[in-house]
Amino acid sequence: MGGIGSGSWMRPGGKATVDSQNTINVRYLKEQGLLIAGRQGELTWNSRGEQVGAIGYETKKNGIQLTYNFRRNNEGEWQSIKQLVLFDYTPCHYGGQRVWLLCSECDRRVTAIHSAGKYFLCRHCYGLNYQSQHESYIDYQLHKAQELRVKLGGSASSASPLPAKPKGMHWKTYSKLQHEIIEGEMAFFGSLNAYLDKFQLGMNKKQNKTYS
Repeated sequence: MGGIGSGSWMRPGGKATVDSQNTINVRYLKEQGLLIAGRQGELTWNSRGEQVGAIGYETKKNGIQLTYNFRRNNEGEWQSIKQLVLFDYTPCHYGGQRVWLLCSECDRRVTAIHSAGKYFLCRHCYGLNYQSQHESYIDYQLHKAQELRVKLGGSASSASPLPAKPKGMHWKTYSKLQHEIIEGEMAFFGSLNAYLDKFQLGMNKKQNKTYS
Protein backbone atom coordinates (compact mmCIF):
# COMPACT_ATOMS: atom_id res chain seq x y z
CA MET A 1 0.00 0.00 0.00
CA GLY A 2 1.25 3.48 -0.81
CA GLY A 3 1.71 6.21 1.71
CA ILE A 4 1.04 9.88 2.07
CA GLY A 5 4.69 10.69 1.54
CA SER A 6 4.96 8.78 -1.72
CA GLY A 7 2.62 10.64 -4.05
CA SER A 8 2.88 13.82 -6.09
CA TRP A 9 0.75 15.57 -3.51
CA MET A 10 3.84 16.10 -1.33
CA ARG A 11 5.61 18.74 -3.37
CA PRO A 12 8.70 20.19 -1.67
CA GLY A 13 8.79 23.92 -2.30
CA GLY A 14 5.31 23.95 -3.80
CA LYS A 15 2.60 26.35 -2.72
CA ALA A 16 0.49 24.96 0.09
CA THR A 17 -3.04 24.86 -1.24
CA VAL A 18 -6.03 22.65 -0.59
CA ASP A 19 -6.04 21.73 -4.27
CA SER A 20 -2.50 20.30 -4.11
CA GLN A 21 -3.28 17.82 -1.32
CA ASN A 22 -5.03 14.48 -1.19
CA THR A 23 -8.27 15.14 0.65
CA ILE A 24 -10.81 13.08 2.55
CA ASN A 25 -14.24 14.73 2.32
CA VAL A 26 -17.08 13.57 4.55
CA ARG A 27 -19.61 14.32 1.80
CA TYR A 28 -17.83 11.93 -0.54
CA LEU A 29 -17.72 9.28 2.20
CA LYS A 30 -21.46 9.67 2.73
CA GLU A 31 -22.27 9.53 -1.00
CA GLN A 32 -20.25 6.32 -1.35
CA GLY A 33 -21.89 4.71 1.70
CA LEU A 34 -18.58 4.57 3.58
CA LEU A 35 -19.86 6.04 6.86
CA ILE A 36 -21.50 2.77 7.88
CA ALA A 37 -19.73 1.04 10.77
CA GLY A 38 -17.87 -2.03 9.60
CA ARG A 39 -17.07 -0.76 6.12
CA GLN A 40 -13.40 -1.10 5.20
CA GLY A 41 -11.23 -0.96 2.13
CA GLU A 42 -8.94 1.48 0.36
CA LEU A 43 -9.21 5.17 -0.49
CA THR A 44 -7.28 6.17 -3.59
CA TRP A 45 -6.43 9.41 -5.39
CA ASN A 46 -5.72 9.85 -9.07
CA SER A 47 -4.18 12.59 -11.15
CA ARG A 48 -4.27 12.62 -14.96
CA GLY A 49 -5.32 8.99 -15.01
CA GLU A 50 -2.55 7.79 -12.68
CA GLN A 51 -2.89 6.77 -9.04
CA VAL A 52 -0.94 9.14 -6.79
CA GLY A 53 -1.93 7.87 -3.37
CA ALA A 54 -3.73 5.11 -1.49
CA ILE A 55 -4.55 4.46 2.15
CA GLY A 56 -6.58 1.88 4.03
CA TYR A 57 -9.69 2.75 6.02
CA GLU A 58 -12.10 1.10 8.43
CA THR A 59 -15.27 2.83 9.60
CA LYS A 60 -15.99 2.60 13.32
CA LYS A 61 -19.12 3.65 15.21
CA ASN A 62 -17.44 6.85 16.34
CA GLY A 63 -15.13 7.63 13.43
CA ILE A 64 -13.01 6.40 10.56
CA GLN A 65 -9.61 4.82 11.11
CA LEU A 66 -6.97 5.55 8.49
CA THR A 67 -3.98 3.26 7.93
CA TYR A 68 -1.05 4.29 5.74
CA ASN A 69 2.71 4.63 5.45
CA PHE A 70 4.45 7.98 5.73
CA ARG A 71 7.88 9.46 5.18
CA ARG A 72 8.67 13.14 4.85
CA ASN A 73 9.76 14.39 1.41
CA ASN A 74 10.44 10.80 0.27
CA GLU A 75 13.42 10.56 2.62
CA GLY A 76 14.22 8.39 5.65
CA GLU A 77 12.41 5.34 6.97
CA TRP A 78 8.75 4.70 6.32
CA GLN A 79 6.47 5.04 9.35
CA SER A 80 3.30 3.00 9.76
CA ILE A 81 0.48 5.35 10.80
CA LYS A 82 -2.92 4.58 12.27
CA GLN A 83 -5.12 7.64 12.73
CA LEU A 84 -8.65 7.62 14.08
CA VAL A 85 -10.64 10.60 12.82
CA LEU A 86 -13.72 11.04 15.00
CA PHE A 87 -17.22 11.91 13.78
CA ASP A 88 -19.40 14.66 15.19
CA TYR A 89 -23.05 15.40 14.49
CA THR A 90 -25.35 18.42 14.31
CA PRO A 91 -29.14 18.34 13.81
CA CYS A 92 -30.60 19.35 10.45
CA HIS A 93 -33.54 21.79 10.22
CA TYR A 94 -35.77 19.22 8.55
CA GLY A 95 -34.85 16.26 10.71
CA GLY A 96 -31.93 13.88 10.75
CA GLN A 97 -28.37 14.91 11.45
CA ARG A 98 -25.32 16.13 9.60
CA VAL A 99 -22.02 14.28 9.94
CA TRP A 100 -18.74 16.15 10.41
CA LEU A 101 -15.11 15.11 10.73
CA LEU A 102 -13.33 16.29 13.87
CA CYS A 103 -9.80 17.49 13.16
CA SER A 104 -7.41 15.35 15.21
CA GLU A 105 -5.31 18.42 16.04
CA CYS A 106 -7.75 21.23 16.88
CA ASP A 107 -11.09 19.38 17.30
CA ARG A 108 -12.67 21.70 14.73
CA ARG A 109 -15.74 20.39 12.89
CA VAL A 110 -14.82 20.23 9.21
CA THR A 111 -16.06 18.64 6.02
CA ALA A 112 -12.56 17.76 4.79
CA ILE A 113 -9.09 16.85 6.05
CA HIS A 114 -5.86 17.01 4.06
CA SER A 115 -2.54 15.20 3.66
CA ALA A 116 -0.10 18.11 4.00
CA GLY A 117 1.93 16.38 6.72
CA LYS A 118 2.19 13.24 8.81
CA TYR A 119 -1.51 13.22 9.65
CA PHE A 120 -4.72 14.15 7.86
CA LEU A 121 -5.73 17.47 9.43
CA CYS A 122 -7.96 20.42 8.57
CA ARG A 123 -6.77 23.20 6.27
CA HIS A 124 -6.60 25.63 9.19
CA CYS A 125 -4.03 23.52 11.06
CA TYR A 126 -1.85 23.22 7.94
CA GLY A 127 -2.39 26.84 6.87
CA LEU A 128 -3.74 25.76 3.48
CA ASN A 129 -5.47 28.19 1.14
CA TYR A 130 -7.61 27.49 -1.88
CA GLN A 131 -5.90 27.83 -5.26
CA SER A 132 -8.14 30.79 -6.11
CA GLN A 133 -6.59 32.70 -3.22
CA HIS A 134 -3.20 32.48 -4.97
CA GLU A 135 -4.48 33.88 -8.23
CA SER A 136 -3.46 37.44 -9.00
CA TYR A 137 -6.08 40.04 -9.89
CA ILE A 138 -5.02 39.83 -13.56
CA ASP A 139 -5.38 36.03 -13.58
CA TYR A 140 -8.79 36.45 -12.00
CA GLN A 141 -9.83 38.88 -14.74
CA LEU A 142 -8.96 36.36 -17.46
CA HIS A 143 -10.64 33.51 -15.60
CA LYS A 144 -13.79 35.61 -15.20
CA ALA A 145 -13.76 36.54 -18.91
CA GLN A 146 -13.47 32.85 -19.86
CA GLU A 147 -16.40 31.94 -17.62
CA LEU A 148 -18.54 34.69 -19.18
CA ARG A 149 -17.69 33.46 -22.70
CA VAL A 150 -18.89 30.00 -21.76
CA LYS A 151 -21.96 31.44 -20.04
CA LEU A 152 -22.89 33.11 -23.33
CA GLY A 153 -22.61 29.76 -25.09
CA GLY A 154 -19.22 30.26 -26.74
CA SER A 155 -15.66 29.01 -26.38
CA ALA A 156 -13.54 30.07 -23.40
CA SER A 157 -10.65 30.85 -25.75
CA SER A 158 -9.78 34.52 -26.15
CA ALA A 159 -8.82 33.75 -29.76
CA SER A 160 -12.44 32.95 -30.61
CA PRO A 161 -14.98 35.61 -31.65
CA LEU A 162 -17.24 36.93 -28.92
CA PRO A 163 -20.32 34.71 -28.56
CA ALA A 164 -23.58 35.97 -30.08
CA LYS A 165 -26.39 37.11 -27.79
CA PRO A 166 -28.24 34.08 -26.41
CA LYS A 167 -31.91 33.85 -27.24
CA GLY A 168 -34.04 35.51 -24.58
CA MET A 169 -31.23 37.60 -23.05
CA HIS A 170 -31.81 41.35 -22.90
CA TRP A 171 -29.47 43.47 -25.02
CA LYS A 172 -28.55 45.55 -21.97
CA THR A 173 -27.39 42.41 -20.11
CA TYR A 174 -25.56 41.10 -23.16
CA SER A 175 -23.74 44.41 -23.72
CA LYS A 176 -22.69 44.49 -20.06
CA LEU A 177 -21.27 40.95 -20.24
CA GLN A 178 -19.53 41.75 -23.52
CA HIS A 179 -17.88 44.77 -21.91
CA GLU A 180 -16.72 42.69 -18.93
CA ILE A 181 -15.20 40.06 -21.25
CA ILE A 182 -13.31 42.64 -23.30
CA GLU A 183 -12.17 44.53 -20.21
CA GLY A 184 -10.88 41.37 -18.53
CA GLU A 185 -9.03 40.13 -21.60
CA MET A 186 -7.48 43.54 -22.27
CA ALA A 187 -6.26 43.72 -18.66
CA PHE A 188 -4.69 40.27 -18.90
CA PHE A 189 -2.99 40.74 -22.27
CA GLY A 190 -1.85 44.23 -21.33
CA SER A 191 -0.17 42.78 -18.26
CA LEU A 192 1.31 39.94 -20.32
CA ASN A 193 2.78 42.36 -22.87
CA ALA A 194 4.31 44.45 -20.07
CA TYR A 195 5.89 41.33 -18.61
CA LEU A 196 7.29 40.22 -21.98
CA ASP A 197 8.70 43.71 -22.62
CA LYS A 198 10.37 43.65 -19.22
CA PHE A 199 11.72 40.16 -19.85
CA GLN A 200 13.09 41.14 -23.27
CA LEU A 201 14.73 44.25 -21.79
CA GLY A 202 16.42 42.10 -19.17
CA MET A 203 17.66 39.66 -21.83
CA ASN A 204 19.05 42.53 -23.94
CA LYS A 205 20.90 43.96 -20.94
CA LYS A 206 22.34 40.51 -20.18
CA GLN A 207 23.52 40.07 -23.76
CA ASN A 208 25.08 43.55 -23.88
CA LYS A 209 26.90 42.82 -20.65
CA THR A 210 28.20 39.52 -22.07
CA TYR A 211 29.59 41.14 -25.24
CA SER A 212 31.05 44.23 -23.56
